[in-house]
Amino acid sequence: MRKRNNHGFCHVRFGHLFLGSLGLVLLLASCHGHGPYPPNGQDSDPYVADIGDLPDLDEPGPLRHSAPPQDRVLNEKERIRMQEYLTQYIDPKDVVFHFTSPAGDEIDCVDIKKQPALRRPDMVKHVIEYKPRHNVREEEMDKNRQGAAEHPDRLSLEQEFSSGGKNCPQGSVPIRHLTMDILQSFETLEAFFHKTPPKDGPTSLHQYATAHKWVSNWGGESVLNIWKPYTERSDEFTLSQIWVVRGSGSNKETIEGGWQKYRDLYGDWRSRLFIYFTPDNYGSGGCYNLSCGAFVQVNNTVYIGGGFTNYSSHGGSQHTFKLLWYKDGESGHWWLRYGNTWVGYYPRTLFDSNGLRNFASRTSFGGEIINRNINSQHTRTDMGSGYMPSFGYQWAAYQRSIRYVDTNNFYRQATGMSTNVSDDDCYDIQLKSSSGSWEQYFYFGGWGYNSQCE
Repeated sequence: MRKRNNHGFCHVRFGHLFLGSLGLVLLLASCHGHGPYPPNGQDSDPYVADIGDLPDLDEPGPLRHSAPPQDRVLNEKERIRMQEYLTQYIDPKDVVFHFTSPAGDEIDCVDIKKQPALRRPDMVKHVIEYKPRHNVREEEMDKNRQGAAEHPDRLSLEQEFSSGGKNCPQGSVPIRHLTMDILQSFETLEAFFHKTPPKDGPTSLHQYATAHKWVSNWGGESVLNIWKPYTERSDEFTLSQIWVVRGSGSNKETIEGGWQKYRDLYGDWRSRLFIYFTPDNYGSGGCYNLSCGAFVQVNNTVYIGGGFTNYSSHGGSQHTFKLLWYKDGESGHWWLRYGNTWVGYYPRTLFDSNGLRNFASRTSFGGEIINRNINSQHTRTDMGSGYMPSFGYQWAAYQRSIRYVDTNNFYRQATGMSTNVSDDDCYDIQLKSSSGSWEQYFYFGGWGYNSQCE
């Protein structure tokens, strides 16, 4: 018999019951705080996830969608600003093809030369680059790295938006067709663009479980397994990502990318490929994806902000993608590679010499969530897969084959990383290494609110 207590775990009366290791995992999976209804009567709160956001424990079937969006625009003046932004964001004349993805995203295929980043006044004379001028070099000793047997996973690069057989034509790039349905989930236009400035600690808005390599570098790479974790509220997100960072204080600049689940930003509860940058320590200058005309996309087959076709399952198949941020030499741009596809770049002119214009000083990898701490109670939002790293392969989220690119343009294994954990009662990370293809890797994550994480 099982009864939920006030901390999101369970009292269990075992009697003569025998639990093997799998049974114990399943018991914990059913008891870590995600009941079938919103907790503490919060179902009237428009930010709280509805029944469509329950952890599905990997049952087959289509992903369920959320309730209608909530209107949180601060005032009428802000609503007018948002509407003006929408009219200027994409000119309908620049859309060469439009289609609806199988999951319902409206996709504009925009002329590559008319995308938002190339309509900025300072980019009028910009010459598009379609691939980096340099290639990352790999030392001989790193080329044959299959020494030890590894846990199997599957590179699953196909995105949902093209699974119905439609795609954007050559010479165009896929951009989500934005409407007020998305923008009205935010109080201001700035809130739509930005991450809230991060502060660390057990009760902070942002919670982390990350690994860091402090070294001058031209980028970082890892293989991330993909999950669709539980998020308690629509204004909370959970993600797994790579950061490249340089600068401090107001001069801090970052480039970020990975997968993120964020209902308010995307309009549903699916995890999606995302990027983000800030040139001013999460001030007014940065944004997600292609929303502020910073990232220049050059590929028509990768949808930034789009969902995936396959997700990892607890105790089952692990689906992954490989992501690289790469500085194309000291004078080149910051490129994004998804699998083996060069997607596009952040122009180096977005950054200054105290930041990322010439190189980064740190690469970081790991998980982040938002904890709204409503009524002084920690969120139940999952990080990673929703399991602590001690559960290991097939249960915990991971990043593997973690590398950085040194300033001589060679791949290096990210040995000797340090970790940062906001509160290890809520979320944690465990560094590991392998002589095989996993190289440097870690498990990370957790389930948030429990008897020790309040």
